[in-house]
Formats: sequence, C-alpha cells, structure tokens
Amino acid sequence: MTRSLGHLLRLVVVAAVMLAAWDAVLFRSGLYYRWLEPQSTAGMTRGAIRFVDETYARDRRNVLVLGNSRIGEGFSQQLADQATQGSGLHFLNAAIPGTDLRAWYYLLRRIDPQADRFAAVVVQVSYDPGEPSGVQADYPLDIAYLTPLLGLRDVADFPGTFDDRALAARARRAILFPAQPLRDDIAAFLSAPKERLAHLRKWRKYFVSSALQYRGRDQALPDLALDPNTLQPTDWGSDEAKLKPVLSNYFASLRERPSKSTQASNERYFRQWLSRIAEPYRAHGIPVIVMSIPRGPWHAALPPPQPTGAVADLIAAGTLMALPGDSFADLEQPRYFFDSLHMNRAGRERFSPRLAQFVAAALE
Repeated sequence: MTRSLGHLLRLVVVAAVMLAAWDAVLFRSGLYYRWLEPQSTAGMTRGAIRFVDETYARDRRNVLVLGNSRIGEGFSQQLADQATQGSGLHFLNAAIPGTDLRAWYYLLRRIDPQADRFAAVVVQVSYDPGEPSGVQADYPLDIAYLTPLLGLRDVADFPGTFDDRALAARARRAILFPAQPLRDDIAAFLSAPKERLAHLRKWRKYFVSSALQYRGRDQALPDLALDPNTLQPTDWGSDEAKLKPVLSNYFASLRERPSKSTQASNERYFRQWLSRIAEPYRAHGIPVIVMSIPRGPWHAALPPPQPTGAVADLIAAGTLMALPGDSFADLEQPRYFFDSLHMNRAGRERFSPRLAQFVAAALE
C-alpha cells in the first residue's frame, strides 16, 4: 500500500513538472502567441502590437491613438499625417476592437514600458461616466484580450480590478494557467495546423499594408427625423423593416441612464485606469490627451458632451489634457455613420485630420 502511494505521488510530481515545463515553453516564453488566430481576441491584441512596431517612425515624433473599433473604423493615420505635414508628427492607430481603458493600459505597458516612446498618447474616452450602460470593470472579454500581456507579476493586481468575484477568480486562473482562456484557439490550431500556419504567413505578409490602405466603409445611414421629446424617429421611411430591428436599441439608449451603482463603479474605473495610463507619461512630460469620439449618428440631438466626474477631475489636476467636448459634435449625423457606433468613410475623412490638427496645436 505504501509503495503504491509513493508511486502515485511520483506520477503526480512528474505530471506537475511536465505541466509547468509545457506552460513555460509555450506560454511564459510567448512562443504560442506567435501562432494565435489573428482575428481572435488575443490575436487582435498581438496584431495591435505588431502594427505599432512596424509603422513606428524613428525619425519623427510619434503620436499613439488608443481606442476600440470606433477608432479602428473612424481614424486614419495616413489622413492624420497628411493634415499635419511639416509638423514632424506621425500618427499611429493602435485600436483593438472591443477594448477599453484597462486593456489599453496593459498594451502601453508592453509597447512602451519606459513611457518615453511617444510624443503624445491620445485616448478615446467617454466624457460622461453615465454613458456606458454596463459596469466597465466587469467586462469579461478583457481576460481573453489581455492573456498575451499578463504574467505571474499580475496575479494579484489584475484580478483585483474586477468588481465581480467570479470574474476575478477567472482572471486569476487565466494568469496561472494561460492555456485555459486559449483552449478554443489551441484546439482549432491542433485540428488544422497546416491551415493555421499558412493563414498566419499570409496575414504577416499583408496585415500592415492592408490596414494602411483601408479607407473605411461607404455605407451611410438614412437621415431620419427625430421627435424632439421622445428622441424616436417620426418616420422610419421605406426601410423600416430593415432599420428598426438594428436601431431601436440605439434610439432607446439616447434617453437611458445607468443605475447609480453602475455610474459609481464606472467613476472608479475611469479614475483608476486613466491615472494608471497618464502618470508614467506625466513623469516624462509627455501629454496624455483624452477626446470624446463622435458618439453616434443621431447624438447631435443631445447637448455636446462635457468632461464630468473623474475625467474632469484628472483634467483639472493636470494629469490629462483634453479636447473640447464639442470638437466633433457636427459629425454626429447619420451621413457619417454606417451603423449606430461606427463612422463610415465620410466620417473617417473628416474626423482623422481634425483630430490630428487638434493634437498638433496642443503640442506646439
């Protein structure tokens, strides 16, 4: 009996050692992340790192623009550069669809660990902490997006940034066992390794050039008139059957406000992550500039956004610089959007040079 128990314990130890070796070789070393599906959540994070590294201009003053898919669709670094010719500035679009401030902090930690690589960092942010409808701190996809950027040093801090205990526990497990959040990607890779590797070769060859050539989407939403009291369309027109299902939630959101507890949580979230992003750059005299991106295709019916709460406090304290809330208010029209969140080509062509010119003026 004792001999059998000893044999079992040895097997457990060997298995643990093999698991630790597997973890160290594939994940702690970063090796597996080279094989991620580029369109996966973790893969898009890796793509943003690659894009910044390959388009960084060592002979110019680089300005990093952080955001989610709204920046990805709405901001062109080429148009921004053209609008500021002669300034020595070079703009970089570091958008990762589906992300927010917490993810951008860890992205910055990876691409600019000394906080001295850029002339300025521009951050997409809501000026009104009541605008996000959900609890930002409990966004579960951050765990998947950030898997390539987290390590054992984050095992206490990162999980503690979630309000929900179950999500905090999941975040801790993802750091301790990084194969866990990647299990679907690993399974897909193992089922068709040749196809994944061929796909990756093609992606690596064309990803940066195709992203730079992207001009935005041509589609535009129709110009629906709104009732000034209800902020609902007075007439959906001939496309009602098509438009109403996809836009009803947007129009409802124009009048909705999150609960007080959600607003309080988001206040803490904005204060925590904007401070974490800005303080290292402030120590080097590098400005972090926040701006409110055009909010939606019919938001012109509402007053222009103004910084409030934590955002306003950090601006007043000199931690952040800010673009005026009405900088892009005239773009909050359906002709500049292809859906309820994202600007189309026409919006992109107006937003990008204007943002660049605001930033150039702030850096003079």
